[in-house]
Amino acid sequence: MRHLLPYPLLLLCACASDPSNDLPTGALAQGVCKVLSTTDARLRLTSSQREALLKSDMTRCAQPFGVLVAADERIPAETLALAARVLAELLDQDMDGVPDDRAVVEAVSNPNTAWLAMPHDHDDWEEWQLPGLQRKLGYDIIIPTWWMIGDEERDDERVKAVIVEEIVHFLTQFGYSTVYPAEFGVEDWTSVIARETQRAQCVFWQHPENDCPGSPAESRGDCTDPNCDVVEFYQQVLVQSVGMEPGWRGIGFPETREELEGLLSEEIKRVMNEPSFHQLRKPLRFTYPNL
Repeated sequence: MRHLLPYPLLLLCACASDPSNDLPTGALAQGVCKVLSTTDARLRLTSSQREALLKSDMTRCAQPFGVLVAADERIPAETLALAARVLAELLDQDMDGVPDDRAVVEAVSNPNTAWLAMPHDHDDWEEWQLPGLQRKLGYDIIIPTWWMIGDEERDDERVKAVIVEEIVHFLTQFGYSTVYPAEFGVEDWTSVIARETQRAQCVFWQHPENDCPGSPAESRGDCTDPNCDVVEFYQQVLVQSVGMEPGWRGIGFPETREELEGLLSEEIKRVMNEPSFHQLRKPLRFTYPNL
């Protein structure tokens, strides 16, 4: 299990509000997963967003279907490309070059609202990169080196698991929650996935930052708000339900797909299996073509 940074640090990231005359320029580059220099005019960014990224050494970007992923210059280009492929496949599971749900893509493709960042060094990120970026871009979901690799040698499966986790968090919180709040909302406890999180609470789910009776928190922090706890729970449910291995498991979380299936309610299974919601129903292939 990887240790999560406390979510309040992320929740303080305010949405940017660029002046109205600082409009995004560029036409999305041909090639859904193409990695580009941040200076490339084909990226759909405002001039102030581009400048902020460059000043923060976020020198490479990808923009699958208009969704911004920006990486520190020390992140290998192939790691950024992998993140772009995962994002593209989650948005276009039949890989035909057309997003499965245009409303969800619209919800997550404005970097003033939210974006994906791939920082390299924790101290650099917190001390000087993030402060400048917060003023020009929205809420950042991070896919950092210190979670993907840490102090160990690179493990490709771990890298994939972290990338999948954070992109699923991003799409759930800013895409599906926005477009389908009754089913996937994470701002309160009323949606289907939020009620399922509460039902599982201290039975087969406990975030390691949260307390349960007789089972105190194992890590510092606080993940009791729905926009943390529900997002974390649902990611593990979604990934394991299709036969993939989560990067980590909550305390008490089932070890197998079959065990999980037996514990989930019929309500959440109906929502996850409803074709119109385009939830992941088979393992990712990680091979999205550069159409």
